[in-house]
Amino acid sequence: MNLTLSWDLFIIVFFALVVTYSFIIGKKESVKIILSSYIAIVAIQGIGNFGQRIIGFAETQSMLSSVGIPLDSSVMSIIKLTLFITVVVFLTVRGGLHVQYAKDGGTVMNVLMTGLCGFATAGLLLATLLSFIAGTSLLDMHVTATPGLDAILKQSMLMSLMIQNLDLWFTLPAAVLITTGVLHNQ
Repeated sequence: MNLTLSWDLFIIVFFALVVTYSFIIGKKESVKIILSSYIAIVAIQGIGNFGQRIIGFAETQSMLSSVGIPLDSSVMSIIKLTLFITVVVFLTVRGGLHVQYAKDGGTVMNVLMTGLCGFATAGLLLATLLSFIAGTSLLDMHVTATPGLDAILKQSMLMSLMIQNLDLWFTLPAAVLITTGVLHNQ
Protein backbone atom coordinates (compact mmCIF):
# COMPACT_ATOMS: atom_id res chain seq x y z
CA MET A 1 0.00 0.00 0.00
CA ASN A 2 1.40 3.35 -1.04
CA LEU A 3 0.61 5.95 1.62
CA THR A 4 1.23 9.58 0.75
CA LEU A 5 0.76 12.48 3.09
CA SER A 6 -2.12 14.68 2.08
CA TRP A 7 -4.70 16.98 3.61
CA ASP A 8 -7.32 14.26 3.17
CA LEU A 9 -5.22 11.89 5.26
CA PHE A 10 -4.69 14.63 7.86
CA ILE A 11 -8.46 15.18 8.18
CA ILE A 12 -9.19 11.45 8.50
CA VAL A 13 -6.49 10.96 11.14
CA PHE A 14 -7.57 14.12 13.02
CA PHE A 15 -11.19 12.96 13.17
CA ALA A 16 -10.13 9.44 14.18
CA LEU A 17 -7.91 10.74 16.99
CA VAL A 18 -10.52 13.12 18.39
CA VAL A 19 -13.31 10.51 18.26
CA THR A 20 -11.04 7.93 19.89
CA TYR A 21 -10.06 10.41 22.59
CA SER A 22 -13.76 11.12 23.19
CA PHE A 23 -14.36 7.45 23.88
CA ILE A 24 -11.40 7.42 26.27
CA ILE A 25 -12.59 10.41 28.31
CA GLY A 26 -16.32 9.76 28.02
CA LYS A 27 -19.41 11.72 27.05
CA LYS A 28 -19.41 14.24 29.92
CA GLU A 29 -15.79 15.28 29.34
CA SER A 30 -16.43 15.47 25.59
CA VAL A 31 -19.30 17.86 26.28
CA LYS A 32 -16.93 19.95 28.42
CA ILE A 33 -14.51 20.14 25.50
CA ILE A 34 -17.29 21.35 23.19
CA LEU A 35 -18.35 24.01 25.70
CA SER A 36 -14.74 25.07 26.26
CA SER A 37 -14.19 25.27 22.51
CA TYR A 38 -17.17 27.56 21.99
CA ILE A 39 -16.02 29.85 24.81
CA ALA A 40 -12.45 29.86 23.46
CA ILE A 41 -13.63 30.63 19.91
CA VAL A 42 -15.50 33.73 21.05
CA ALA A 43 -12.70 34.85 23.38
CA ILE A 44 -9.91 34.41 20.83
CA GLN A 45 -11.90 36.03 18.05
CA GLY A 46 -12.49 39.03 20.32
CA ILE A 47 -8.86 39.16 21.43
CA GLY A 48 -7.71 38.84 17.81
CA ASN A 49 -9.98 41.65 16.64
CA PHE A 50 -8.82 43.88 19.50
CA GLY A 51 -5.18 43.04 18.77
CA GLN A 52 -5.57 43.81 15.08
CA ARG A 53 -7.18 47.14 15.93
CA ILE A 54 -4.24 48.04 18.19
CA ILE A 55 -1.67 46.82 15.68
CA GLY A 56 -3.43 48.85 12.99
CA PHE A 57 -1.93 52.01 14.47
CA ALA A 58 1.22 53.07 12.60
CA GLU A 59 3.10 53.82 15.84
CA THR A 60 2.56 50.29 17.15
CA GLN A 61 3.60 48.68 13.87
CA SER A 62 6.79 50.71 13.60
CA MET A 63 7.67 50.04 17.25
CA LEU A 64 7.19 46.28 16.87
CA SER A 65 9.06 46.23 13.56
CA SER A 66 12.00 48.09 15.11
CA VAL A 67 12.43 45.34 17.73
CA GLY A 68 12.25 42.65 15.05
CA ILE A 69 8.62 41.53 15.41
CA PRO A 70 6.92 41.83 12.04
CA LEU A 71 3.19 41.30 12.51
CA ASP A 72 1.59 39.96 9.39
CA SER A 73 -1.41 37.70 8.95
CA SER A 74 0.57 34.47 9.37
CA VAL A 75 2.00 35.60 12.73
CA MET A 76 -1.48 36.62 13.89
CA SER A 77 -2.82 33.21 12.82
CA ILE A 78 -0.13 31.41 14.82
CA ILE A 79 -0.83 33.57 17.86
CA LYS A 80 -4.58 32.94 17.59
CA LEU A 81 -4.08 29.18 17.16
CA THR A 82 -1.75 29.00 20.15
CA LEU A 83 -4.09 31.04 22.33
CA PHE A 84 -7.08 28.97 21.19
CA ILE A 85 -5.46 25.67 22.12
CA THR A 86 -4.28 27.09 25.45
CA VAL A 87 -7.72 28.45 26.35
CA VAL A 88 -9.50 25.20 25.39
CA VAL A 89 -7.14 23.13 27.52
CA PHE A 90 -7.34 25.55 30.45
CA LEU A 91 -11.13 25.78 30.38
CA THR A 92 -11.54 22.02 30.05
CA VAL A 93 -9.15 21.20 32.88
CA ARG A 94 -9.48 24.19 35.23
CA GLY A 95 -12.47 26.17 33.97
CA GLY A 96 -14.89 24.95 36.60
CA LEU A 97 -17.27 23.47 34.06
CA HIS A 98 -19.24 20.54 35.40
CA VAL A 99 -21.55 18.42 33.28
CA GLN A 100 -24.27 16.41 34.98
CA TYR A 101 -27.36 14.74 33.57
CA ALA A 102 -30.56 13.77 35.41
CA LYS A 103 -30.48 10.27 34.00
CA ASP A 104 -27.92 8.22 32.18
CA GLY A 105 -28.93 6.68 28.88
CA GLY A 106 -28.40 3.05 28.02
CA THR A 107 -25.08 1.70 26.89
CA VAL A 108 -25.91 1.93 23.20
CA MET A 109 -27.17 5.52 23.57
CA ASN A 110 -24.06 6.53 25.55
CA VAL A 111 -21.74 5.02 22.94
CA LEU A 112 -23.65 6.72 20.14
CA MET A 113 -23.70 10.12 21.88
CA THR A 114 -20.00 9.86 22.82
CA GLY A 115 -19.09 9.10 19.21
CA LEU A 116 -21.28 11.94 17.99
CA CYS A 117 -19.68 14.32 20.52
CA GLY A 118 -16.24 13.29 19.29
CA PHE A 119 -17.19 13.74 15.64
CA ALA A 120 -18.75 17.16 16.32
CA THR A 121 -15.74 18.22 18.40
CA ALA A 122 -13.31 17.24 15.65
CA GLY A 123 -15.30 19.22 13.09
CA LEU A 124 -15.55 22.25 15.37
CA LEU A 125 -11.83 22.26 16.18
CA LEU A 126 -10.77 21.78 12.58
CA ALA A 127 -13.21 24.43 11.30
CA THR A 128 -11.92 26.86 13.93
CA LEU A 129 -8.31 26.19 13.03
CA LEU A 130 -9.09 26.68 9.34
CA SER A 131 -10.86 29.98 9.94
CA PHE A 132 -7.91 31.21 12.00
CA ILE A 133 -5.46 30.13 9.28
CA ALA A 134 -7.57 31.87 6.64
CA GLY A 135 -7.52 35.04 8.72
CA THR A 136 -11.24 35.56 8.27
CA SER A 137 -13.98 36.03 10.78
CA LEU A 138 -16.06 33.08 11.85
CA LEU A 139 -18.73 31.94 9.42
CA ASP A 140 -17.35 34.14 6.64
CA MET A 141 -19.02 32.97 3.45
CA HIS A 142 -16.00 34.10 1.40
CA VAL A 143 -13.46 31.96 3.27
CA THR A 144 -12.85 29.83 0.17
CA ALA A 145 -11.47 32.89 -1.63
CA THR A 146 -8.69 33.51 0.89
CA PRO A 147 -5.14 33.08 -0.42
CA GLY A 148 -4.04 31.03 2.62
CA LEU A 149 -6.49 28.25 1.82
CA ASP A 150 -6.47 28.38 -1.97
CA ALA A 151 -3.64 25.88 -2.42
CA ILE A 152 -5.09 23.50 0.16
CA LEU A 153 -8.51 23.56 -1.51
CA LYS A 154 -6.99 22.53 -4.83
CA GLN A 155 -5.20 19.57 -3.22
CA SER A 156 -7.93 18.12 -1.05
CA MET A 157 -11.53 17.20 -1.67
CA LEU A 158 -12.21 16.68 2.06
CA MET A 159 -10.67 20.02 2.99
CA SER A 160 -12.77 21.71 0.35
CA LEU A 161 -15.85 20.02 1.81
CA MET A 162 -14.87 21.13 5.31
CA ILE A 163 -14.36 24.75 4.30
CA GLN A 164 -17.49 24.98 2.17
CA ASN A 165 -19.54 23.76 5.15
CA LEU A 166 -17.96 25.80 7.97
CA ASP A 167 -21.39 26.88 9.15
CA LEU A 168 -22.39 23.23 9.59
CA TRP A 169 -19.23 22.44 11.56
CA PHE A 170 -19.86 25.37 13.91
CA THR A 171 -23.54 24.40 14.33
CA LEU A 172 -23.26 20.60 14.69
CA PRO A 173 -21.74 20.63 18.22
CA ALA A 174 -24.55 22.90 19.46
CA ALA A 175 -27.11 20.50 18.01
CA VAL A 176 -25.33 17.60 19.73
CA LEU A 177 -25.34 19.49 23.05
CA ILE A 178 -29.07 20.19 22.73
CA THR A 179 -29.84 16.58 21.77
CA THR A 180 -27.75 15.20 24.62
CA GLY A 181 -29.44 17.53 27.09
CA VAL A 182 -32.92 16.59 25.90
CA LEU A 183 -32.22 12.84 25.91
CA HIS A 184 -30.57 12.76 29.33
CA ASN A 185 -32.68 15.24 31.25
CA GLN A 186 -36.20 13.94 30.66
